Amino acid sequence: MGEFKHLVVAKFKEGVNVDEIVEQVEKMVSDIDSVKFFEGHDVEGQDMLTQGFTHVFSMTFDDKEAITSFLTHPKHLEFCPTFSAAIDQIVVLDFPSILVKVAAPPPSPPSPPASEATPEAALPPVLTSTPLPTPATATAPTPASASA
Repeated sequence: MGEFKHLVVAKFKEGVNVDEIVEQVEKMVSDIDSVKFFEGHDVEGQDMLTQGFTHVFSMTFDDKEAITSFLTHPKHLEFCPTFSAAIDQIVVLDFPSILVKVAAPPPSPPSPPASEATPEAALPPVLTSTPLPTPATATAPTPASASA
């Protein structure tokens, strides 16, 4: 199976220093090798749609075993009580990642304008060749010249 995602949607309690908690999350995930990618963001949108949730954290793992390794890692287990004490509400979702659309490659750099084209002196020399004689123009050795 492919990559796995760990999505945490949280609403922090009033008075919590959210920036400090986010820094601690960033430090924790940077210390755990099984976390392949991490993103953390403030939630934007209408309160009716966000239902009061303020932050989202997304982690990517190579596979299900890697997420299990993260969830049981001593640094994660040590941080859980701190995080739990700071949150008012939480939703945690773990799921396999299915890639539907691959990001387009970055565009190639534009070609230089004709005025900036490579000067002829910098071009490699052109090879020339001497035409081979055709059977009509070739001189065959005569028996007298062959015996000489």
